Amino acid sequence: MTFTDEQKRIFQFVEQEGGHGIIDAVAGAGKTTTIMECAKFVKDKSTILFCAFNNSIAAEIARKFHNLGLNEVTVKTIHALGRQILQDNNSSGQPISLEENKYRELLKSKEIQELLKPLFEKILKINGLEIDEFDDRKNFAANNLVNKINSRLIEINQKFRATLTKEEVTEFENLIIHFGIFNDIEIGKKNFKDEIKEYFECHKILLEAGNQLSKRTMVIDYTDMLYLPYKWNQQPVRKYEFLFIDECQDLSKSQFAVAAKYGKKGGRILAVGDPSQSIYGFTGADINSFNRVKEYTQANQLPLTTCFRCPKKVIELAKTIRTDIVSNKEDEGITQTILFDDVVNLSKPGDLIISRLRIPIVLLVFSFIDKNIKVHIHEDEVKEIINEIKNIFRQNELNLIISSLSYGFDDLKTEVMNRWSWIIQKNSEGITDSTERNLYVENEKKYLEKKLDFLHKKYEQWKNDCDTLNDILRKIKEYISATENAIKLSTIHRAKGLENKRVFILNYDELPFFRLQQKDWERPQEINLKYVAITRALSELYLIENKKIETIEKEESLFDNLPFD
Repeated sequence: MTFTDEQKRIFQFVEQEGGHGIIDAVAGAGKTTTIMECAKFVKDKSTILFCAFNNSIAAEIARKFHNLGLNEVTVKTIHALGRQILQDNNSSGQPISLEENKYRELLKSKEIQELLKPLFEKILKINGLEIDEFDDRKNFAANNLVNKINSRLIEINQKFRATLTKEEVTEFENLIIHFGIFNDIEIGKKNFKDEIKEYFECHKILLEAGNQLSKRTMVIDYTDMLYLPYKWNQQPVRKYEFLFIDECQDLSKSQFAVAAKYGKKGGRILAVGDPSQSIYGFTGADINSFNRVKEYTQANQLPLTTCFRCPKKVIELAKTIRTDIVSNKEDEGITQTILFDDVVNLSKPGDLIISRLRIPIVLLVFSFIDKNIKVHIHEDEVKEIINEIKNIFRQNELNLIISSLSYGFDDLKTEVMNRWSWIIQKNSEGITDSTERNLYVENEKKYLEKKLDFLHKKYEQWKNDCDTLNDILRKIKEYISATENAIKLSTIHRAKGLENKRVFILNYDELPFFRLQQKDWERPQEINLKYVAITRALSELYLIENKKIETIEKEESLFDNLPFD
């Protein structure tokens, strides 16, 4: 294999020089190949640890090292490394047990509910709500807020541990504001600080319960693998002379803290990443992770600017975001702008369609199902789409025999629209600007009606096989879970690390995505998401404009193509 001058410079750094290094690699730069080649220049391969970002990358890297005859190199994910530290220091007498939903289960436990009940009641009161046995709509709104409190506590808990936040009210409030867990309207309320104090107390109870559970029984979740070694000040038994750290632009503070524990004193670190592909800030990753790793290790920065993946026309687009990226391909490739309603007809099995937001994916799924085309969506996104639809309805409505209603689906639709119109209006009351408030209400109702219309349409088409909403949802799930040579749909976040011959980017004209109340750190991440989306294409890139969608929504009902006899 012929290496570029930049790659040769990195090999020289590993073989002949000292200190730490950090590789700034553009998308498609062959960073994995480069790092693996670097391992050949380390004398004792058994002293190398490769810190992989996820399980699939770890498995791929381990296989490639095996094929190169470098079996002595240790390859593990950072989560696995954290778990190893816990195992090395486990004196509980209990084996480590992974419970992915540990904190969700704790939150549902009777003991924790009793402890949290008076705090929840205070939060409800602050928001002008309470349980009223005579008003079903108020109860529905109150229960919705309770569900939101529970969801917020889970999100706060995960980010608190991932970011190693101090257990102080001020730091807690900063965390909530940084991640937009409360919107700007809520933050601006006069009693916001009172509400935060109640959340702080709730979180303290939940976190302490989780930590004590882990100490007694060694039941942990994935974030515990990163947080508890820090919380309990633990070290691994085995350390390494040379650490390779992958995807360093997306490391949380807790992830880097775990990886750093494995470096021997006087050892070396070679990290690799692309600041322009930092897109996981919303999960607890540090937007400044690349520079923080560089500063912490006092690393020499080494560039990799040649992209081996994308053709020239795609690189021209990428250069508008990262100017130093260059293509190694002679092919010009294809970049073409198309309209939303052309996607279903132009896409074919094996294509990758990506979107910044889930709503365009949901709408496109409706179009594909209408054309009787099955697609493949990541299993987690399948769950999210199905749950998004389920959450419109009460539990009893999901199993209701639709034909038993006097006016069939129309009865169900009317009930749901009336209920949610009231909730949407209630939720909008915190928006002070009347134009913004009206726009919020209009958009929420329009999207709700579109989903209900689609379900109605599918019921009329499938009612011989589908008696209930759950029956309809099961059939929808089949349509979006195809496995063999299917069109693939994904959010841009989940498409990172993928590449495809033909790539379609939904709502390209709205990238980088902007929304009201966007945080300062979110703006560069939105630019990065556009860059990630562009650089997935191996050959053809189709840029889909959103302008036509509004026209379609106004001119065409979802029932227009319904085949009535």
